[in-house]
Amino acid sequence: MKTRKLDQLKLKQLKRIGATAYGLKKEETKRHTYRSATVRFGDHTDYIMRITSLLEVCVLALDGEGDFHSKNLSHQSKTSSVQLVIEMVIELMPDGDMFQLEQIIAILENDTDYIHFPKQLKKQILKNQERYEKGKTHQ
Repeated sequence: MKTRKLDQLKLKQLKRIGATAYGLKKEETKRHTYRSATVRFGDHTDYIMRITSLLEVCVLALDGEGDFHSKNLSHQSKTSSVQLVIEMVIELMPDGDMFQLEQIIAILENDTDYIHFPKQLKKQILKNQERYEKGKTHQ
């Protein structure tokens, strides 16, 4: 096999490996480059249970008197470790999911006064209500 074809095949395989849905993904902003990780959860209950467990571990760690017993972790402070976990939990909080849930509830309840109600749907609902009211007055 020629070197060029071999290099193209290698590049194709590397691109396929890099396109996986899980693992660290590079995200560039105007000021910084971050890596993000995707974590699998069974459902919302599993998601909340894991967040709760992380917080419970932090409470237990802060409540305890001792430090790390492992030689590998002896240079770590309990406070900095707990702080990192709490920061991660804050990032894991399902803010976007809660916003979407509120939108779904507003749509199901026809709550067109909700501030984030979809504008096109609101126009269509109001238009249908006007037609319905006009139909009632003509009868």
